Amino acid sequence: MNPRSSSKIHQLGILLGIGLRNLWRRPLYFTAILSSFIFLAVIVTSLFSLRAGLIGALESSAEPGLYFAQSKDSSSELTSTITRTQAAQLSRLPGLVAASPEWVVLVRLRPDNVEKEYLVRGVTPAAFTLMNANNGQPLVTLTRGRAFQPGQNELVVGASLARHYPAFHVGETIRLHDRDWKIVGEFTTGGSPRQSEFMADLEHIRTSWGAGLDYNLVALTSNVTSVEQLQQAIQGTLNDRVAISDSRTYYAGSSEGLGQVLLWFGLLFSLLAGVSVTAGIIALCESLIANQQDQLAITLLLGFGRVIDVSYLCQTLLLGLAGSSIGALLSMLLFNGITFTTFGHAHELVFPMMVSGKMQMISIAYGVFISFIASLFVLPAIRAATKGK
Repeated sequence: MNPRSSSKIHQLGILLGIGLRNLWRRPLYFTAILSSFIFLAVIVTSLFSLRAGLIGALESSAEPGLYFAQSKDSSSELTSTITRTQAAQLSRLPGLVAASPEWVVLVRLRPDNVEKEYLVRGVTPAAFTLMNANNGQPLVTLTRGRAFQPGQNELVVGASLARHYPAFHVGETIRLHDRDWKIVGEFTTGGSPRQSEFMADLEHIRTSWGAGLDYNLVALTSNVTSVEQLQQAIQGTLNDRVAISDSRTYYAGSSEGLGQVLLWFGLLFSLLAGVSVTAGIIALCESLIANQQDQLAITLLLGFGRVIDVSYLCQTLLLGLAGSSIGALLSMLLFNGITFTTFGHAHELVFPMMVSGKMQMISIAYGVFISFIASLFVLPAIRAATKGK
């Protein structure tokens, strides 16, 4: 190693140690700088982990062999119309195992004194015969209570809603369409968005709401290996009126807009938080440098030279790394697995926040990047403090 390079590294180590000790002796500055990076990492990790939780919940809930048919011109199942004739044609598709015609209604409830929208899905007993194509397990499983009785004001509630709201526990009564409906059971769908819904007898729901004889969609389980095969099977008969999608596409499409909103909100808020933290770090460091002018003059006289700039850069980077790492760890400990709801979405969807190692590394890298940018703006203050000394 070049002796001069070795000397510079040695000088850097000395100055870095002195700088960190001096910073430690000023707890106000130390705490303010470190907490700024902790705050930034928590914000970044939390926002993007929220979106990751939504996307993960939708992707993991995709079931092999499960397909959904709805009208081609509809934007959602709520605006879709499948006639009884079309449903009968769909039930005769090759490779079909089971078909569940469904009708959906959007209701407003106040389980926690805040009015939100929920889906009540009218189904027939066929909904409980839909099976996973790989393991043969039912896609809808009652975990508590019993199934609703046909013709009765009875509901079964999705497990996600039941866990999130005590008002939706089995045995509770809710008010729907000016009538009391009793929750008699709880079901799980393996984590799909349907766990954030209610189910009831299809004919009784339609009668109670004064609806017609059509359906909103038909859920299908089939032995075919791709949705293209089913789409080809309806060519010439239903293809101009009915669209079939697999469960992954269907669930992802239902919350695609929300995912984009969370992405752009996360990017914008992370940028604003980064700018705020950068400005705060610059102000703190410049104040610290102003209070250390005599010390800087002494180190300059001792021959340390421009390595002083590098030492301050390294101090800021180390604090950024430490603060961001602490923030990422806190996000994992405090937020991972916490249940959130979509609130303003078309209907309420309950899903857990997913704090991954990748997301933590991204937030740490962002914190270090912000510390580097802040240190670049601080360098002129260091040079001004040592100028002429």
